[in-house]
Amino acid sequence: MTELHILNGQDAGLSFHLDEGTHYIGRSWENDIRIQDPTVSRRHLRIVRESTRYFVTDLGSRNGTFFYGNYLIPGVEIELKRGVPIAIGMTLLGIGSGSLPEMIPHLDTMGLTRETGNDSGIFAVHKGKTNQKKLELFYRVTDLLQKGLPKNDSLEQLLEVFLEFLAKIDTATFVLVHPETGKTIQVISESREKGGTLIPDYPQAVVDRALAGKKPLVIVDAKAEELDEEFTTSLKMRNVTSVMCIPMISSSEVVGVLYLESMKKPYPFPPEDVLFFQDIASLTAAFIMIQDPPTAS
Repeated sequence: MTELHILNGQDAGLSFHLDEGTHYIGRSWENDIRIQDPTVSRRHLRIVRESTRYFVTDLGSRNGTFFYGNYLIPGVEIELKRGVPIAIGMTLLGIGSGSLPEMIPHLDTMGLTRETGNDSGIFAVHKGKTNQKKLELFYRVTDLLQKGLPKNDSLEQLLEVFLEFLAKIDTATFVLVHPETGKTIQVISESREKGGTLIPDYPQAVVDRALAGKKPLVIVDAKAEELDEEFTTSLKMRNVTSVMCIPMISSSEVVGVLYLESMKKPYPFPPEDVLFFQDIASLTAAFIMIQDPPTAS
């Protein structure tokens, strides 16, 4: 039996059988399926079942509908795909068989099935479209990694995408290391203020700690937190306030880190954002290993 599942938020776990015909979804009690999410419009979208096919139309909603890498044009009907999430406001929906659709495990690793709080750095920028923006960013990343571009071009474009989505992040950097020796072999960096590629500059102590521990290192407010002296010195010298440094690991091999920093004011990196970027870092690591397999040095 194919059903519409609510994957996150206050109504997470609810499922609705879709009979033949038209079904309206939104915040109002007048809908066939009501979503208790203030970022969802009163009458947000329409799903039509025709035999075994399903079609969706955004009804001019305030925060839009995101599906399969694109925002739907209001009033334009498109066919739904099984296993592909639909984002309306902060709520994720899915068409699937059984108790939960097949996209759940992957969305969970990205933190998208958890409640997104107001302390999310992505929420601070995108508000009611946070989960839509996360899905959009994920699609942008996977699309870039599948284009077959040279490794450096792909990584530079990824950094540009990160800065586009994370408006309060000032610098994004990939530090690539040899999986066997741990030696730095390449650094690619993009800066918002300098308008593009810059001479790489990052706190070595932070990168070394993330690489050694093979786990994310997050500093929300370097000026207020009690930090190791090696961190304090390097961050103060560069006037850095917030840092997220995530190891890029593929098949247990560490190929580098994704380093993001903010200089103006503290930038929140709650667990849900860290989980999301861990997933992106893992995809990027797999891409690097395929494009540039390590050789003994």
